[in-house]
Amino acid sequence: MSLFGTIQQSAGALQLAQVGLQVVGNNIANANTPGYVRQQLQQASAVAIRDGNLIRGMGVRPIGITQAVDKALTERMYAAKTDLVGAETLDKAFSQLEELTTDLDNTGLSQQLTLFNNTLHELASQPGDASLREYVILQGETLASNIRRQRNDTSARRDLWNVDVNGISDQINRLTTRIARANLDIATIEGGGLVRSDATGLRDQRSRDLEELAGLININIQEQESGAVAVFVGGDYIISNGTSRDVYAAQNESLEGTEVRIVETDSPLQVTSGKLASSILARDEVFGNYVDNLDKVASALIHAVNEVHSQGQGRKGFTELTSSNAGVTGVPLPNAELPFIPRNGSFDMSVVDDQGRVISNHRISVDLLGQVTDSTIQSIVAEINAIDGLNATTTSNGRVAITTDSPNISFTFGEDTSGFLAAMGINNFFHGNNATDIEVSPDLIENSDHLAISSGGINQDTDVLMELVDIVDKPLAELNDRSARQMYDDSISMLGQKIASQQSATEGLRSFHATLEGKHLAITGVNIDEEAIDMITYQRAFQASSRVIAAASEMLELLVNL
Repeated sequence: MSLFGTIQQSAGALQLAQVGLQVVGNNIANANTPGYVRQQLQQASAVAIRDGNLIRGMGVRPIGITQAVDKALTERMYAAKTDLVGAETLDKAFSQLEELTTDLDNTGLSQQLTLFNNTLHELASQPGDASLREYVILQGETLASNIRRQRNDTSARRDLWNVDVNGISDQINRLTTRIARANLDIATIEGGGLVRSDATGLRDQRSRDLEELAGLININIQEQESGAVAVFVGGDYIISNGTSRDVYAAQNESLEGTEVRIVETDSPLQVTSGKLASSILARDEVFGNYVDNLDKVASALIHAVNEVHSQGQGRKGFTELTSSNAGVTGVPLPNAELPFIPRNGSFDMSVVDDQGRVISNHRISVDLLGQVTDSTIQSIVAEINAIDGLNATTTSNGRVAITTDSPNISFTFGEDTSGFLAAMGINNFFHGNNATDIEVSPDLIENSDHLAISSGGINQDTDVLMELVDIVDKPLAELNDRSARQMYDDSISMLGQKIASQQSATEGLRSFHATLEGKHLAITGVNIDEEAIDMITYQRAFQASSRVIAAASEMLELLVNL
C-alpha cells in the first residue's frame, strides 16, 4: 500500500467521523421531540486487499443509519397499550354506572323499595286512614318514577357508548390510511430494502400511528423486507404494504347496537381487546346487563304486586274499567302476546250495590289445557258479559272494557288462581311491562278508594294488604327465588366488586405498560450524556485521522524531494 493509500484510508475515516457527528447532532436536536427514535451510525471495516503475502485493511466505511429499536420489546409494549387502553375504557364505564346507580350512598332504588314497603306497613296498622292510602299510591309512583328515570339514564349512557363505537371506526380508517401511505414512502426511500438505512422521520410517524392504533384494537404487526408493515386483526389483514382496508359501523339487531365490519368482506372485525372491544363490552355488558337486570326487577315487581292486588277489593267497586294491557283476542291465551302467560284456573267477580253489599257472585273459568277449547280473551269477555248488570267488550286494540248497566251498582274482583287479571292489566296496582314503562295505575291516582285491601269483600278484611306488606322481600320464581330487593341489591353488590376488580386490574396493567415503556425509552430515547461521549469519540477519531494524513503528506513530500 502506498502513502496515497494511507491518505485515502484516513480520508474515509474523516468522512465517517463527519457523518457520525451529523447523526449525533440530529439526535441532540430531537432530544425533546415526541416519538423520536434515536439514530445510530452503522459502520464496518472496508474490504481488505492482498499485497503480496500481506492482507491489508482498507479502513472503515459507513453502511447505514438505523433506528435504535428492539422490535420484540416494541410489539410487547403495543400489546400492553392495547390491554391498558381497554382497561381504562372499562374503568370509565364502571365509574359512569356507579354515578347513575347512587345506591352506593343509600339514596337509590334500594332505599325507594324500603320506603314503599314502609308505607304498606303504616297502612296495615291503620287500614281505614285515607291519607295513608294516598301515601302508598304516592310512594308507589315515586318508586316507579325512579325506576324509569334510572332505566332511561342508563339507556342514554349506553347509547353514547354506541356512538363511541361508531367514532372508533372512523379513527381506525384514518390511522390505517396514514400507515399504508407511510409504507409506500418508506419502501420508496429505503429502496425496497436495498438501502441499509432507515427512513427515520417516516418510521417515527408510522410508529406513533401504530401505537395509537394498538390502543384502539388488538393488532399483529409483521414487517416486510421492503420496510413496509402488514397489520392483522385476528385472521384478517387491514394493512398490507400500501393498501388499507376500511371498516364501518353496521347495525346489529342482536346486539342492540353497532359492530365494526370490514367494508371489503363485510365480516366483523375480530377485536378482542383495546378501546373498541371495551366500548362494545361497556355498551352490551356493563350498561346492557344492568338495564336487563333493572327490567327483570321491575317486571317481577309488577307481576308480584299485581297478582295480589288484582284479586282484592278497595273501599268501592268499579262502574267502568279498561285493562291496561292488550292482547290478540282470537287465540288461546298462551298465544295472546300478554306480558305474563296466565295459568289454568279461574277468577271471581261480584256485583255489589252502592253500599258495597253483594248482589251476585260469579266464577269465570280460565281453561288452559292445551285443547282447542282453551280460553281466549274473547271467550272470557263473553262470560263476563253474560253477568246481569255488566257489559264487557274487547276494544279495537285488544283491551278488555267492562261497564255496569246502572250507576247504582259496581263490580269487584276476587280470588284469581289463573293470573289472568294481572296479565290483562285489570284491577292492577302497577301498569307497564318493565322498567321502561312502569307506573302506578292512573285509576288509583285518581281514586285511592280502589286501592285493594280486602279479599273477602269491600271493607271486610285486610288480607290483600297483608300480602302486599313485605312483597318486595318475597322470593319470586321469575328471579330464581330471589326477591326484587335482593335481586337489585345483588346487582349493586356485584357492581361494587366489579369496580374494585377492574380498578385493580387497570392499575396492574398501567404499571406493566409503564415498565415496558421505560425499557423502550431507554433504548430509543436520546440520552444527552451518551451523545456527548459519542461526539467526543468522533471528534478524537477525526483528529487522529487528520494527524495520520498530515504525517503521510510529510512523508510523501520527503519522497518527492529525494
